[in-house]
Amino acid sequence: MVMYLCVDLEMNLDRDWMYKRLDSDNYLRETFVEGVKEFIMYACEQEYYKQSKLMKCPCIKCKLVPYKDVDTVRIHLYMHGFRPNYYCWSCHGEEYSEGTREGVESSSSGLDSNPYTDMIMDAFGPQFEGLNEESFQNLEEEPHPEAKMFFDMLLNAQKPLYDGCKESLLSVASRVTNLKCEYNIPHRAVDGFTSLMRDICPDKSNMTDTFRATKKLLKGLELPHQKIDVCPNGCFLFWKDQSHLQKCPVCNEDRYKKRAKGKRVAKKQLIYFPVTPRLQRLYAVKATATEMRWHVENPREEGIMAHPCDGEAWKHFDNTYKEFAAEPRNVRLGLCTDGFSPFGNSGKSYSCWPVILTPYNLPPGLCMKRPFLFLSLIIPGPKSPKGKLDVYLQPLVEELKQLWNVGAMTYDVSKKQNFNM
Repeated sequence: MVMYLCVDLEMNLDRDWMYKRLDSDNYLRETFVEGVKEFIMYACEQEYYKQSKLMKCPCIKCKLVPYKDVDTVRIHLYMHGFRPNYYCWSCHGEEYSEGTREGVESSSSGLDSNPYTDMIMDAFGPQFEGLNEESFQNLEEEPHPEAKMFFDMLLNAQKPLYDGCKESLLSVASRVTNLKCEYNIPHRAVDGFTSLMRDICPDKSNMTDTFRATKKLLKGLELPHQKIDVCPNGCFLFWKDQSHLQKCPVCNEDRYKKRAKGKRVAKKQLIYFPVTPRLQRLYAVKATATEMRWHVENPREEGIMAHPCDGEAWKHFDNTYKEFAAEPRNVRLGLCTDGFSPFGNSGKSYSCWPVILTPYNLPPGLCMKRPFLFLSLIIPGPKSPKGKLDVYLQPLVEELKQLWNVGAMTYDVSKKQNFNM
């Protein structure tokens, strides 16, 4: 494999075409079209594209965050152009060097980037930097549970599905789980699909045969969630010091349903997804860690409101809480909620209320995109919470107060440093 090392100055001159998209008549320049073709050909040679048939889109709107197919990337570049200062295609296989640009011959083993290994490193954070699957072989004693989970996932990222297969066990598990979520496939359908894949694979394959087993391979990447029992009338949470109560102290309603076999089942449950680890994950990934400082580092034209940070309310908040505003990585959140019927018009009457948080640190093109709309609470039905919404918001409000008063130590991978978020 040839790894191309590039320097800013020389690369800027060679790739000047990237930022000369249109001619005087607003038509695409021929040099730009040829350059995009060269970029696409180079990106298609990378190992990740060969495995997934997807690549990061470097257009000015996508900003290297989403993965797209080749045709979509080409159209985006024709329509919007490249994001600023992307002379070195670092997210598509090139690397920076202080020397001149030259071809350096090296063996593909050790230089090929494994995107699933990168995903594991991002998820587990800086405390595991420098460790690899070889470290696991040299351990003198059993590692603690979190470290063992980390090593197990690294091994699965390197373990082929079967001898001679290009796909790893972890990559297959990730893609199966992603398909299940993307197309809302029932568990039993995934069970049948994974079982079929196992039958197709050679006898000595590592393929799982159920969705439950597939999910276990990704357990280390899961973000936490809590199920909190709620009074059926929505007036009380069986939570913290009151978690042992059997009846609601407000309306005296029973907490559990009565079952013939004696098993206790809560009549109503609130699902809570803590926001702190999700915000920390934004700083653990290089693509989003830099964007979380966009509201400070990207100058904008005076008098034009293109983002909430251009508004008077944002500026008033900065003047009131100067210590908070001094750290650009501190997070500004927007909260919204609304009811919907999960069964549609044809089903029974049921009103479910999701509570969604979105970080406004991100640029306008990202902060309202689906990956950055954080589901924090699922308020169960069947009736609308109406005036009792504050009861359900208690866990979220408490966590936000903790973040405001104390903060959470977070690692910023883009600056290679810890800070109190």
